[in-house]
Amino acid sequence: MVEFMTLPEAPGARLEPEDCDRIDCAFVDRDMRLNAQVYAACGEAMAASRSLKWVHVWASGVGQLPFVPLLAAKGVIITSSTGANAEPVAQTGFAGLLMLARGFPRYIQGQYKHEWRPMHGAEMPDDLRGQTALIVGVGAIGKAFARYARAFGLKIIGVRPSPALPDDPVDEMYSPSKLPDLLPRADWVVLTCPLTEQTRNLLDAAAFRRMRKGARLINIARGEIVDEAALIDALRGGQLGGAAIDAFKQEPLPPDSPLWDLPNVVISPKNAAASSGNERRSAEMFIANFGHWVRGETMFNVHRVLT
Repeated sequence: MVEFMTLPEAPGARLEPEDCDRIDCAFVDRDMRLNAQVYAACGEAMAASRSLKWVHVWASGVGQLPFVPLLAAKGVIITSSTGANAEPVAQTGFAGLLMLARGFPRYIQGQYKHEWRPMHGAEMPDDLRGQTALIVGVGAIGKAFARYARAFGLKIIGVRPSPALPDDPVDEMYSPSKLPDLLPRADWVVLTCPLTEQTRNLLDAAAFRRMRKGARLINIARGEIVDEAALIDALRGGQLGGAAIDAFKQEPLPPDSPLWDLPNVVISPKNAAASSGNERRSAEMFIANFGHWVRGETMFNVHRVLT
């Protein structure tokens, strides 16, 4: 028999110790994260439980969740909803690519000023078909982005630590050590990789200098992967032709950031994953993993947390 238990929502309410010890698994959804009272009670209940064996979280990553290290140290299995928001994130990134490729920043600026701004002659954009997108991080989001880009005729070069698989939607795949040699080949550099010590400031001034002049950046990953000051310099100086950015070193992006006013930049407020379907997909992942768990089968999206 499966028994479901929900956290009390009354201010200051907590589960009784005997109830905590009845918890075998827990699903931490996004609604809990948005309610500080319930979120704190959830963390306390899981920490107090002596029978807890598995926790599933709504997020793609678990590193930012304060209760994870303690639970992992107790031997609790931690799974995530990695991939639940892959399509929306990739769609946001590809929308940014299309906006830059088709000159929409120019059109939008003209709309605000009531100015008719058609493009002529040398101002006209190049065809997307035949251009090259370098995707750094070919996981669920990177693969989704690659599928969209391929549909528009782009060549796809992928970068990730693991080797290529037959179903990877890329034309070429390389290890991260090859990135410096790949940057000059790309018209578009797309960041979909996780933030690690290896990817922190991955794109710095030296990397931007290696990129093809006029190449453009899509960042739907993490802000810390990019040296923001170097990015601004590259955009101002014309080394980069534009950028669509959803992630920043400081969020919200400060009002005085130069990025707001650069004419070749598309900004979204760390909202690439926004979709009404995310909660359903996350719940479906939990239910699927629940079936694996009760049957003693291998679970997916298991995170090995360093404690």
